[in-house]
Amino acid sequence: MADTFNILIADRNRHVREFLRRELMAEGYRVQVAKDDKELLSMIDMEAPDLLILDLEIPYGGGLAVLENLQHHVPPVPVVIHTFLTEYANHPVVQEQGSFVEKMANTDVLRAAIREMLKKRYPHKFGILGGPAHLPGGAERQRESDDE
Repeated sequence: MADTFNILIADRNRHVREFLRRELMAEGYRVQVAKDDKELLSMIDMEAPDLLILDLEIPYGGGLAVLENLQHHVPPVPVVIHTFLTEYANHPVVQEQGSFVEKMANTDVLRAAIREMLKKRYPHKFGILGGPAHLPGGAERQRESDDE
């Protein structure tokens, strides 16, 4: 795919980072990973991703500090919060992001949240590419589930 989405995964757990990297790369996304907030913010300063998947328990300043920092980023970086910490679900900074996914073994909910966030944030890319069928894991995956 000539025009694919760049996703940055920021998670404290190396195994989670690598698992999600493999899963999303298999769907056609370009994927980068960050192990802490320092690495994450440095990567965003160099080249902002199309989407950030953020674990709120990321080392050093933590995910809430990252979200507050990103509120001032131009252009805005869309974020899918992917965490075990459901107590943060009602935090105002978290609610502004619009997508909160609790970590679980099944990644279908996370994949759906990623697709929805990308469609919402980059509708022009779907028009240029001929519609959502070109989104990794999009319409092709939907047709497969319709056949079941």
